[in-house]
Amino acid sequence: MKKEELKNEIMKNIDLKKQTMEELCKTIHAKGESMRASFINALNELEEEGKIYLDEDGFYKSFDSKQLGKVQGIIHINNLGKGFVFIEYNGHKIKYIINEENLNGALDGDVVVLKDIHHGKINYADAKVEKIIKRNKGKTIFEYVGDGEFIPYTTHGNVTIICPKEELKKLVIGHRVLVNIGKERIATIENKAIFEGHIEKIIGHKDDPDAEIATIAAEHAFFKEFPEEVLKQLETIPDSVTEEDLEGRKDLRNKKIFTIDGKDTKDMDDAISIVKTINGYYFLSVHIADVSYYIKENTPLDIEAKKRGTSAYLADTVIPMFPHQISNGICSLNEGVDRLTKTVDMVISPTGEIVDYDIYDSVINSKKKMNYDDVNSILEKGLVPKGYENFVYDLLIMDELSELLNKTHKKEGKVDFASDEIKVITSPTGEALSFENQTQRKGERLIENFMVAANSCVAEYYKWLETPQVYRIHGNPNDDNLIEALKTIKKEKLCSKEQIDSLINKIKNNHYNSCDLNMFLEQFKNNENYPIISHLILTSMSKAKYSSSCDGHYGLGLHYYTHFTSPIRRHPDLMVHRLLNPYDKYSLSKISSYYEILPDICSHDSEMEREADKAEREVLDLKMAEYMQREYEMDSGKIYEGKIIDMTPYDTKIKLKNNIIGHVTPQDVAHAKAVGHNQKLKLGEKVYVLIKEVSIPHRIIYFNLNYKELSKSKQKVLR
Repeated sequence: MKKEELKNEIMKNIDLKKQTMEELCKTIHAKGESMRASFINALNELEEEGKIYLDEDGFYKSFDSKQLGKVQGIIHINNLGKGFVFIEYNGHKIKYIINEENLNGALDGDVVVLKDIHHGKINYADAKVEKIIKRNKGKTIFEYVGDGEFIPYTTHGNVTIICPKEELKKLVIGHRVLVNIGKERIATIENKAIFEGHIEKIIGHKDDPDAEIATIAAEHAFFKEFPEEVLKQLETIPDSVTEEDLEGRKDLRNKKIFTIDGKDTKDMDDAISIVKTINGYYFLSVHIADVSYYIKENTPLDIEAKKRGTSAYLADTVIPMFPHQISNGICSLNEGVDRLTKTVDMVISPTGEIVDYDIYDSVINSKKKMNYDDVNSILEKGLVPKGYENFVYDLLIMDELSELLNKTHKKEGKVDFASDEIKVITSPTGEALSFENQTQRKGERLIENFMVAANSCVAEYYKWLETPQVYRIHGNPNDDNLIEALKTIKKEKLCSKEQIDSLINKIKNNHYNSCDLNMFLEQFKNNENYPIISHLILTSMSKAKYSSSCDGHYGLGLHYYTHFTSPIRRHPDLMVHRLLNPYDKYSLSKISSYYEILPDICSHDSEMEREADKAEREVLDLKMAEYMQREYEMDSGKIYEGKIIDMTPYDTKIKLKNNIIGHVTPQDVAHAKAVGHNQKLKLGEKVYVLIKEVSIPHRIIYFNLNYKELSKSKQKVLR
């Protein structure tokens, strides 16, 4: 019996009456070891899909939410310890809120059943986790405190684990460990949920200098150490280009090619060159490190890169996708050495249109390692740093072309969202000194525009070639979500009612596109609330991801797009390179196999990209928490000025003038009102706060509101 037939048979019998597993097994005649295994798998899948429910007496029944008084869904847990489950019901999305004490051992991304549901405001309800149906990853961090006991280090909720004795032998008190935690609660002692756990990896000791960053990295499956088989393969990788490597490649070593990166960048995977013709056309070349030449398919290095998916940049720490011998060595386009590359030549018209392009294997020799600060000094101030004299003309032509491409991208529908990226400036010992807004200046914009152009050319070529390929896609926003975000902007009076209503009408009448959205945002570029407006719009949209289907990129306004320009630090780019290689080297069966495996590869790469993003955000939160902990220890009564950047019924988020972000709980907001403050809190509102509490393990800062006017306060306000 096929799986779907088996599942239908199970549902048919459960609909008649509730039954135990053994009763169901007999009813559908699941005899023999193989049939029984299929039956149990089908039963588990039906439970994970929320179609059946196993009660505490061991009976399976249909999952009727109304009859059971329960719901099932995926739980998301933020660093405040709040859990959220979103359920679509009669066309409305209901948000179920689970307090930390009611998580019952659930981890972020788990499939859970909720009970004790109490509906409050429209589309909101409070609930408790009854049980965990399926672990998402089931991996979390615990700290060993001795005598077989562990405390959760980053996990929210009153939970602990029991591990096999043989796994405890290598542990000392204070060790942080990555644990695989089961989904079945084995006991409850003094309101503490006990689960079975298995130690997967010792992360380090709590007193290690990099303990906190290593902990965050491990939670998201990033580790500095490489497997032994990878290190062994490194011994076979050359450290320089040989004559044999040049076969079939176009020799560009005499061209004026250079790199532009951050000052501290060591893994340089893109270089550029340009020529402007007499009739005003631009001949732009983008040269990308040919990593696929050295990393052969299914070798240990390739398998490890596929597993990692991406490099993770965690404050002053980099966890690379490849060992430094690859990322900083033979594949890095270092100054003055020959390197193998894949080149995209583009002919661009005086109006910024790409009229022709070519893609081929090449060899280059970078003439200069430039950095953004020096390039911006030339392009923005006309000041030429030493060593750049021979490159000024090329940079000015590139800047001219970059501005043309920028205009073209806007015409095509690129949406310019406000950047909310914050960079932490650290001391040599890793201590946070300040938090700076990441602004895109001329040099950074130039590289971005050129890389987008190269990526779109590669995607277009292989879309029309109709061979398997990896694409970067971004779907159209959900109209309802976008309208909801616009209504929030309207409600909070962040801009005029007319501007909002005009765009909402276009959306409702299906007469809008990304150009309209960009024009709407352009109106607020000089508005102090522009970052808030932009953020609300952005969070209403889906995230970009990788796909084996070329479905276009809404945010960039492009029909064809991929990621081709960073194969040292992104696995999807490596796959694009591999699939660029001449297909005469592959058999038909090999080409066909890519159609089968690419969807899973794209899904994994998208997941690891999200994990890297989460890890990067958590490290930033960690540095902010450490900074404010020091501030609190120096002066616990210090008042800080900030602005409300997000408000929900369960959290008010404050951004200080020094870019540090903290939270005010609903209880503290209610207390402020209770003591007689009549100021209405709203998005964009200026407020004054004091530090209430800092949690390093959960990387979070809690504020207390202080409403005294600054002129009346004798305490120093952080400017």
